[in-house]
Amino acid sequence: MLSSGRGSLEEVVADYVTLFQDFLQNFTDERGERKYMNRIKEMVFYEGKSIAVDFEDLARFNDELVLALDREPQRALEALSAAIKSIVEGINESYASRVRRFYGRLTGWIKPTPIRELRSDLLNRLVLLEGIVVRATPPKQRMVRATYVHVLPDGSQHEFSWPPEERELEELERPSYCPVCVAELTEEGGYSRRGAFRLVLEKSTFVDWQMLSLQERPEDIPPGQLPRSVDVVLTEDLVDVVRPGDRVSLIGMVKLLKGGRKTSSVFDFYIEANNAIPAQRLLEEVSISPEDEAKIKELARDPLARRRIVASIAPAIHGYWDLKEAIALLLFGGIPKVLKDGTRIRGEVHVLIIGDPGTAKSQLLQDAARIAPRGLYTTGRGSSAAGLTAAVIRDKQSGEFFLEAGAMVLADG
Repeated sequence: MLSSGRGSLEEVVADYVTLFQDFLQNFTDERGERKYMNRIKEMVFYEGKSIAVDFEDLARFNDELVLALDREPQRALEALSAAIKSIVEGINESYASRVRRFYGRLTGWIKPTPIRELRSDLLNRLVLLEGIVVRATPPKQRMVRATYVHVLPDGSQHEFSWPPEERELEELERPSYCPVCVAELTEEGGYSRRGAFRLVLEKSTFVDWQMLSLQERPEDIPPGQLPRSVDVVLTEDLVDVVRPGDRVSLIGMVKLLKGGRKTSSVFDFYIEANNAIPAQRLLEEVSISPEDEAKIKELARDPLARRRIVASIAPAIHGYWDLKEAIALLLFGGIPKVLKDGTRIRGEVHVLIIGDPGTAKSQLLQDAARIAPRGLYTTGRGSSAAGLTAAVIRDKQSGEFFLEAGAMVLADG
């Protein structure tokens, strides 16, 4: 049994690495195949950096792995990364040496945590969030390990990596000493603090980095409340996986975002993402059983299928068959066509509803927004022209300006 309270940090992480190696190498699915060894081999073949790891598989194989991810997610994820790398080294040592780090992307986390229920007791814990991406920065390069040259007064130079221990830079920091000089110290010498340090960008290590804002889904917002959002940091192969308007299931660790004022004791939350799964991918992964397939084919043969679909649009509202049929056609969409002269006719269907007050126009539109995968309900009173298309927002961290998608962009599938 593992205990986070005994042994050094290195011993605890080493124990986790051993457990994850055992899981990755020996877990078999219902067909008797080594599921994760196959995934690792496929990852190496396509020169990827990550594999999907199902939380349910971890629980079935060894509940200590589940406890480790729940209690000490930072150490457990680092151990999972080290376990994958050690296995890759046995498959293709050359490829393993070229990749700085491999990742285990978790799927199937227990239950989602509402964005408005993020509290300090979840700090440094893994959570599953569901929401809509409302804005995203362009991909950037984040320095995780700096290379410096120490120029001594006599003109000699020492090159070294910073920080000297195996950890990533949280923010760019000037070295407090020269590790090479410390190793060469004599009783007479003492060069470690003399001279100048010069950053060498060309030899430093960078990873792809992106920040996005995840907002509550409309159906999750309590009546009369404004939607809340949280910043999310994506790195490596998660960058550009999602875009503004996507509904996303996101697993990550709750961290604190350092503010601009160093003296402030108040911090904002942000999520360090481990995995981000767009809703479209979730729909693709829906399994259709033979019974479901038979029902779909039966519905396709039904001469009243069109009427049944129309009747399922806002069933609580009586009548309005023509209007409901128009909404059904809107939801299904059309087929884009290109004429012989090159003219392109769009396949999107637009519906304009005009009627007296109190005739259920808003209820019909709200029902359509709930059905559509990327539906978003808005009103003319609560939206400006910028709010419908795009707005210029200043990034809190970098101070840069970027566009925030409006309602029309977010709902554009």
